[in-house]
Amino acid sequence: MDMEEMDLREYWEIIIKKRVLILVVLFLVVLAVTIYSLVATPIYEATTTVIVQEQGASQMLFLDGFSNMGKNQAQNYIQIMKSRNILEQVHDRAGLSEEYDLIKLAKKLNIQPVQGSDLLAISIQSSDPEEAQLIVNSLADVFINWNTLYRQDDVRSAREFIQRQLITVEENLKLAEENLKQFREDEKLLSPTEETIAGIGQLANLEKLQAEADIAIRETQERIERVHAKLSAEEETFVSSTTIGENAFVTQYRARLADLEISLSGAREKYTDLHPSVLAIQAEIEDIKEKLADQVERVIGTETRTVNPIHRELYGSLIDLEVGLNAYHARKLALQEIIDSTEDKLGLLPQKELQLVRLMRDSKVLEELYVMLRTKVEETRITEAMQTADVHVIDTALLPELPVKPRVKLNIAISIVLGAFLGVGLAFLIEFMDNTVKTKEDAERLLGIPVLGQIPDFDFGKSMEKRKIFTRKRV
Repeated sequence: MDMEEMDLREYWEIIIKKRVLILVVLFLVVLAVTIYSLVATPIYEATTTVIVQEQGASQMLFLDGFSNMGKNQAQNYIQIMKSRNILEQVHDRAGLSEEYDLIKLAKKLNIQPVQGSDLLAISIQSSDPEEAQLIVNSLADVFINWNTLYRQDDVRSAREFIQRQLITVEENLKLAEENLKQFREDEKLLSPTEETIAGIGQLANLEKLQAEADIAIRETQERIERVHAKLSAEEETFVSSTTIGENAFVTQYRARLADLEISLSGAREKYTDLHPSVLAIQAEIEDIKEKLADQVERVIGTETRTVNPIHRELYGSLIDLEVGLNAYHARKLALQEIIDSTEDKLGLLPQKELQLVRLMRDSKVLEELYVMLRTKVEETRITEAMQTADVHVIDTALLPELPVKPRVKLNIAISIVLGAFLGVGLAFLIEFMDNTVKTKEDAERLLGIPVLGQIPDFDFGKSMEKRKIFTRKRV
């Protein structure tokens, strides 16, 4: 039978004719799905929700205007939660069996950001509801603990660095005060002129700023070394400062930054910080810093090949630190030029008075540095104590009572639809494969000759009954 020539009535006739087949197929499909849904192992799902708060400014003591947080914070945290380091702790805390390896655990975990918010939904499915609840809650706890330690690490390292610098400055301050006292006693000099004292104050302030820049450079270099060590521990490549320093664009931006720092120091000698000239120079400095950060990121990006999320976090810190290091080198260079110019003016003083000026300057610079470092140490103690995780649990996972799989009612509803389609499809397939002669058109097409007559299809029982009635009437 040619299916293309069939109209809707013929389709319906086929369905009516094959209704038994269709019902049998429908019944078998629904029965099979129902039995499977009832005997299948129930699967439970546990979900916990955490919020990722926006991280504040960098905790580095001397680095202003740079953030040590990489981009795509929530996405990075999702990958970190699935990292080997975190999952190993979750595996141990949840007491999972050895067969439950880390790869299987990572595949079963589903961590998705909630659209339009800073929330992350952490879920897992398991045949054991208590196990599912324990895994997601353990994951949230382990990650928050890791996040707290990660955020405290920089502040703790900065505090330890400042404490070491404080000890050195304190020793140098004592020595400078003793030298100044001894020189005054030996040379019988009490104090230079007021003009000289003003010059000493200016020079001491410049050298204090330069000393702060120098401490910041050493701290930044130490932090870069720690980041490099962490990167190497993650078995990923990283970029050295030499590679960045040799880049032509980086060199150009560093030179321009140094010129601007010189201009800014000169402008601050004449104007206040709110003067338009000072504000314009500061705005240009920020613009150069942004361009320098982009260029450093390109250099590091071309040399670093990584998919490790922890490495990505360290990668963002490395960019900020390299930019900060370049900025402090430029600041130190600018201050040195101003200091050299000021010392040339003081060099016209008599020899003994000049020596007294230098001793007084050294003592004053070290004293101001000592006070500044003592303040910084206390600030870092408070900051370290207050440092907490930027991820917090909103809803802990409850023990799931109802399974999410199999969904019996939904499966039966789907099986009814699929069974009906399968039964109808099978009926039409059988009809299409049936090549017996049913109409005169089929006979003409098959034999190639015209049909002369057609025998009606009468029901045999009814025809015999009609024949009896006809016979009785004749009698």
